[in-house]
Amino acid sequence: QHYYITNNLRLSRDMFVILIFAVIFGMCIIHKSKKLYKYQYGSFSKQVVSALNIIEDELNSSHQPQIIDDSDMSTILDASNVHVPGTYIDILKDLKREGHFTLGEGLLIASMLKDKQNTDNYYHLKSPKPANRKIEKKPVFLGGSCNPTTWRGDIVIPMFQDRHIDFYNPQVDEWTEALVQAEAKAKEQAQLLFFVLDNETRALASIMEACYFLGTRKPLTLIVKEYDGQGNKWEIMGEELDEYEIDLLNDLKRYVLEIAKLEHIPVFKDTATAAHYVSALYDGTADFKATSNNKRMGISALKTIVSQVKHAENAFDTHSSKSGLIKNSEQLSKICCNSYKRMDSDPEVESTISRLRKVKYPLEKDQYMAYYSELYSELSASTMSMRRKRKMSSRRRIIVPDWSDNAFIKKKKGEIEAFENLLRTSDAPVEILPFYDVLYESRPDDVHLMIIPEGEHSTLCMMQAAFLLGRGSHVVLYMKDYCADGTRAPPSPTAQKDYRRCRVYLQDMAILHGMPIFDSPEECVEHVKHSLVGS
Repeated sequence: QHYYITNNLRLSRDMFVILIFAVIFGMCIIHKSKKLYKYQYGSFSKQVVSALNIIEDELNSSHQPQIIDDSDMSTILDASNVHVPGTYIDILKDLKREGHFTLGEGLLIASMLKDKQNTDNYYHLKSPKPANRKIEKKPVFLGGSCNPTTWRGDIVIPMFQDRHIDFYNPQVDEWTEALVQAEAKAKEQAQLLFFVLDNETRALASIMEACYFLGTRKPLTLIVKEYDGQGNKWEIMGEELDEYEIDLLNDLKRYVLEIAKLEHIPVFKDTATAAHYVSALYDGTADFKATSNNKRMGISALKTIVSQVKHAENAFDTHSSKSGLIKNSEQLSKICCNSYKRMDSDPEVESTISRLRKVKYPLEKDQYMAYYSELYSELSASTMSMRRKRKMSSRRRIIVPDWSDNAFIKKKKGEIEAFENLLRTSDAPVEILPFYDVLYESRPDDVHLMIIPEGEHSTLCMMQAAFLLGRGSHVVLYMKDYCADGTRAPPSPTAQKDYRRCRVYLQDMAILHGMPIFDSPEECVEHVKHSLVGS
């Protein structure tokens, strides 16, 4: 019995010693983790990384961004005090066109959403006031795609005739120049524009015209049909489109859809359904207001956030070392400036960096994105009052759209940077704004410099210019003559004719509104500078 008791005491003592060592070891691990959070992730994301149980070895072994799932993304948003509907995580993934987030992307998205939430722009984004859409007994203009489409004669015209609705049909067997004035007068006098952007043609000129009328806020009903063939195959008038052009044409129509919903314009996929809707409008049994969709305003804000996140990742990939790490403070400063201001150095960014915590090098991508999320929050807070003052200022600005997330426009970066350098050296107040900010955050007296490169992808830039012309903005066009992108086999003669027709339409609209067109960067910048002091 004495032996048994003695052995139990020894065992208890050994267990106690082991427990003491385990506690000490655990405290060391926690201390090490806290140190890691302090140096690598910072105060903003410390609780987030802790909640996700991310450890040092897991990150530093491969230098690859860590994939997180939807529950991890929810944890990040909750820990950051960002309160959004659960469906927004799916929307963000759709906008990213990927089925996942990385840890760094999650942290930066949370930071940007928090900024939106704090500035009361997230749930209550500015929405344009709907135009007066009371339907009178005036004609409907049947705009959009013409030959070889038959939707007018097969579907719409018979229905409108049965309902005694007047209409103007621009589709004729033999088109002449004399019809230009007649069509223009019909569009002006029409109570409603009925536009079909079909998938039997490229519908490029119709897309441009739809964007212009979206800018005018004239009552409009849109039917948009995407190119959704199986296996990324689609034919237009016997010509098979390649995957490159299918993606481009679908992107153009998605931009139209985004703007239409921001403008509270009813959009349909089926022509007959849209025709029934217009008939109901004339009968007084339907109302434009029923089609308003304020939720899309939130989605447009998410789209801008995703674009900014991608740009920050691209800045890291471009300017980090070959091993995918940031190794010193100079490298960090350059990448931060490129992420925020799209230039190698900026006093505002560098000054904010000097006030933030010190970091421990090297930094991998997730650690950089976490650091940049803090920097972004600091910059947003410090510049909010400055932005308000600039909006209230009477000084005119030069607005240049930011197309940095457009793959083709990136290839023309040198050409666009040449413009930006010319403007900076002239001390002109230049602001590079995201796509939707150009449309809805610019002031009436701003001068919009629209740079239109020569390839097919520049159609996106032209759509934006058409919208601004319709809105009555001051637009200055720098436009190159069309030629193929050069990244694939040249388009067919028919396709090239369609892309050239877009430029002709935009040129005609610019001339109609008295807006200048240039093909020389120097002359264009000189004109813009003089425009700032004009009335």
